[in-house]
Amino acid sequence: MPWQLVVVYIVIIASSLSLLTYWITKKFVLRKMNRTIMKAEHNYQQQIASLQQQLSGKVTVLEGMVNKLRLSNQELTRLNEIRSKFMSIVAHDLRQPLSSIQGFASVLMMDSPQGGGNNDQIALNNILKATDNMNMLMTDLMDISMMESGRFKMDGQPFTFNTLVDDVVTLQAVNAQKKGIFLQKYDYPITIPVVADRFRLSQVLSNLIGNAIKFAPQGGRVEVSFYEEGDTLTCRVADNGPGILHTEKEKIFLKFHQSDNDRNLKKQGWGLGLSIAQEIVHAHGGEIGVESAGLGQGAMFWFRIPKTPAAVAK
Repeated sequence: MPWQLVVVYIVIIASSLSLLTYWITKKFVLRKMNRTIMKAEHNYQQQIASLQQQLSGKVTVLEGMVNKLRLSNQELTRLNEIRSKFMSIVAHDLRQPLSSIQGFASVLMMDSPQGGGNNDQIALNNILKATDNMNMLMTDLMDISMMESGRFKMDGQPFTFNTLVDDVVTLQAVNAQKKGIFLQKYDYPITIPVVADRFRLSQVLSNLIGNAIKFAPQGGRVEVSFYEEGDTLTCRVADNGPGILHTEKEKIFLKFHQSDNDRNLKKQGWGLGLSIAQEIVHAHGGEIGVESAGLGQGAMFWFRIPKTPAAVAK
């Protein structure tokens, strides 16, 4: 039948066209896609190579910076060791001539009780005061040197803290009286036995009371109190001096830091006393701090240590 042949021809033609279309698509379209993919892959590889080159350059720069930092750290360590040795040598070597000056001045005062005249007596007293001050400065330098070299150790021994406070306050009362400062000690009704380094704790308390007397106004007031709470001992030294700014509280225990509240007083020390006091308290497993409502509101320094022997660094 003719129409059947027509249908067969149409089917054959349609199949041929489909195959032709598939072949053309595969040959040209897929080839174009492959070229596009290859181009994209080539660009990607170029980008990777460029990034690798940039990264290599940055790594080289970073390695150079790390090497410079390492050399800087080595130089800083070397300079720090030189500084520590220098402070130790200076403090040690200056002690002998200072002791000689102090000894000769004392002999002169003993040989001439009247001082050979008022001016001579004043001059000898000034020499002794100056040498005492220099000895204290040298002691601070020696302590800092021992701290930085790891030789700053505590000697824990049993003693009564009440007695330590009595001794320190008695010594500081002379300075307070000279300045017209009312130094008051609040006695704790219970004896407080502790195991700690008595000399070092007296150094801490002397520093806090001495600073309070130094910064308190003429005719001012300094109060010393202490108490126990469980296994801890707390000691406080309060004054009605110039007070401390909030920003100063973070810096006041740093080495060589001195407050700007009174520039005239900055000439009297290195600014090491509170830093040394902090080191001593920390070596006892304790903490130290300061509280002040602001300028003109006075300040209250405190430290807290455990009373138990195990808390003392050995």
